[in-house]
Amino acid sequence: MRSEEFLDKYKQLEEALNLKYGFDEKTFGSPVVKFINDREGKNYREKLDLCREIRNFLSHHADIDGEAVIEPSESIIKFLDEVIQFVERPPLAIGFCTLYDNVLKTTPSQKAQTVMKKMQRMGFSHIPVVSEGEFIGVFSISTVFSYALKYGITEDLTIGDFAEFLPPDKHENERFKFMHKDVSLFEVRAEFEKKPFRSKKLAVIFLTENGTPNSKVIGLLTPWDVINA
Repeated sequence: MRSEEFLDKYKQLEEALNLKYGFDEKTFGSPVVKFINDREGKNYREKLDLCREIRNFLSHHADIDGEAVIEPSESIIKFLDEVIQFVERPPLAIGFCTLYDNVLKTTPSQKAQTVMKKMQRMGFSHIPVVSEGEFIGVFSISTVFSYALKYGITEDLTIGDFAEFLPPDKHENERFKFMHKDVSLFEVRAEFEKKPFRSKKLAVIFLTENGTPNSKVIGLLTPWDVINA
């Protein structure tokens, strides 16, 4: 009977969401309701509300005289399968990032003015600085501003002249985070939605081989990438 299959699928969804949110038998509230109210569940909200009603009805009025009162459709069961898959295997952030090979990069020897013109033309606000293939920092508007305040600006500056301000932790008003290449899109979104730390807003998340600044950079995400996703 599809009613039994529906109840089994709904229970499977509850178990997946319990695991996702860390719910246990002592936790008050429904994991499905929490998911519905979360940003992640936004696209499923209307149908999940319907599933909750069907589930409650079947749990209390499954049949009359042995005959099923309602029979869930195949489409609603397929929908539950879709949500379960989404919860158990959420989309990875790497599918929405700009891959490293496609990112505008610079090296310490390049002229800063040339790089800035490229950034303006291509619409990049932050670009990685690499030396012999190794990531050494980020060049951005903030980098130029910090340098200018301390030393002034001349046309013959190279990216290397900004070395003092290139490391991720040396940016005055912005910060950067390094996360594992297999992190989910929603974990990345949660990082961007956090309040600024010490007035530093998260500007870019770098996805790396093992989630550290010292490992190979796979791609990067900006808040715009997450919004578009």
